[in-house]
Amino acid sequence: MRAAQAYSRVKFALHENAMWKDFWFAGATRNYWVLSSLLMLGYVLAITLGVQLDSGWPMSIRVLAALVPALLIIGFVVLEFRRIRNTDELRQRMELEAGMLTLAVSVPLLSAIGLLDDAGIMEVPFLMSVPALMLIYIAAQAWAHRRYQ
Repeated sequence: MRAAQAYSRVKFALHENAMWKDFWFAGATRNYWVLSSLLMLGYVLAITLGVQLDSGWPMSIRVLAALVPALLIIGFVVLEFRRIRNTDELRQRMELEAGMLTLAVSVPLLSAIGLLDDAGIMEVPFLMSVPALMLIYIAAQAWAHRRYQ
């Protein structure tokens, strides 16, 4: 009997409240998930390759390896713009507020971390800035979603 009650509670939480569905899948299509996954996989591979290259490689290869991750991030941003454009005005407002909150938190935070790194107080790899920015954005999206729920 307890198992059936627990199952019905979980089923109710997943179907009736559906925050996870509205939050993570708003405006997303199968093409979005495939393309964003490929872009992020390409980004991880490009960063890994760029870190592994040493000065023995030709300059053109090193420049290309340094610029490819930026192009992949631009592709992901374009996908996000397309996804957000396919949502309603409330979701667009939530995304705008999440983006502004991310900007307000990440710029001072990442600037302070960079200055502390320059001062020699703490050593933080520059490559950590993109994952930190994404984590701040996800937290800001959750905050914006909760605010309008």
